[in-house]
Amino acid sequence: MDVDRKITRQEEEGQTLQKFLENQGEKFDPGFVSYLGIQEPCDVSYKGVEYQITYGNRKLLGDIKRELSNQGESRKIDSQVVGLPPTIDYVKEILETALKDKKDKSDGKMTLLVEPAYTSYWSFSKEEMVFEKYFKDNEQSLGGLWQSIFIVFPDRNIKLR
Repeated sequence: MDVDRKITRQEEEGQTLQKFLENQGEKFDPGFVSYLGIQEPCDVSYKGVEYQITYGNRKLLGDIKRELSNQGESRKIDSQVVGLPPTIDYVKEILETALKDKKDKSDGKMTLLVEPAYTSYWSFSKEEMVFEKYFKDNEQSLGGLWQSIFIVFPDRNIKLR
C-alpha cells in the first residue's frame, strides 16, 4: 500500500466497525461488509445490520489525522491517547459533537457508532458511568431514534442505548 495514499471515509468507517465488532467479541469478516444498496443515513451494513458511524470531538480527531498524515502514517487512522483531564466537558464534547449533528438523520432500525478522541486517565467504569449519566440526562435533546448507540474505544465499547 502506498504510504502517501490518503485513507477514504469508507476505510475509516470500516476500521471503526471492525473495532466495534471485535470489542463485542465477534470475529470481523470483511466479506460481510456492504456499502452497496444502502440508503442514507446508513454508512455501512454488516451481516444485515445497518450502522451509521460518526466521530466525537471532530476537531481533535482532525488534528490527530493531520499529524499522522504529516508523519507518513496516512494508512492508519485511529483514535490516539491524548492528555485530556477526566471532566464532564470531555464527555459533553464527545457526545454533543457526535449526536447533535446526526440526530435528524437517526433511524430506529440503525445502530450508531461514535468513535471519540479518548484519554488514558480514566478507568473504564468511570468512563462508562460518566458517558451513561450524561446521555441519560440529555437523551431528549441528543438521543435521536437510533436503535442502539455505542461509544467505540480501541479496547471496549460503551453502550448508551
